[in-house]
Amino acid sequence: MRRPTSGADSRGVPLEIIPPLYAAGLPCHGDDSALWFSESPAALEVAKDRCLDCPVMRECLSGALARSEPWGVWGGEIVERGRVVTHKRGRGRPRRQAA
Repeated sequence: MRRPTSGADSRGVPLEIIPPLYAAGLPCHGDDSALWFSESPAALEVAKDRCLDCPVMRECLSGALARSEPWGVWGGEIVERGRVVTHKRGRGRPRRQAA
């Protein structure tokens, strides 16, 4: 089967920046690709760690920021509403501080 040369992969990363040689070995292209879009802050940290050795990490992040990706781990960073955030807050209301 011939690999498309234009368009985007399942995560929206333009295929032009993913050399065919690397495409199969990218950490986000495995069976656990949902990890990069998890609601769990701990799971997102695992995804960030897996990005560290990725050959297209910089291109992935710059593409995500250019597209204003709504959420996910892109290029080793957590992106929310098109911006890099240092950590993802868990779902629900924050815990009350003891008085």
